[in-house]
Amino acid sequence: MATVSEVKNGLDRIAASIRGARVQLDEARQTIETQVSVLENLATEYADVVAEINSYAPTGSFESLSKDELSGLVAEYTALLGAAQEAAGALVS
Repeated sequence: MATVSEVKNGLDRIAASIRGARVQLDEARQTIETQVSVLENLATEYADVVAEINSYAPTGSFESLSKDELSGLVAEYTALLGAAQEAAGALVS
């Protein structure tokens, strides 16, 4: 059987563990939010490249490959942005 002081010590250690986890999760949320901003800015940052590729008529292998690669990157970007936004929302303290 634990003494009152042993129980209190255990409770303090539990509280410290929870505080530590909260700090780490808050830092993770901030990192995720930063990366969400980076992802959200990609559309503006590379608008000229995307516009150029979208204007291509698939007349050659370079144009076709560029359009295919862009399509794959858009799908990957969309999924990653959604997952990052969801993760940041789940970590709101």
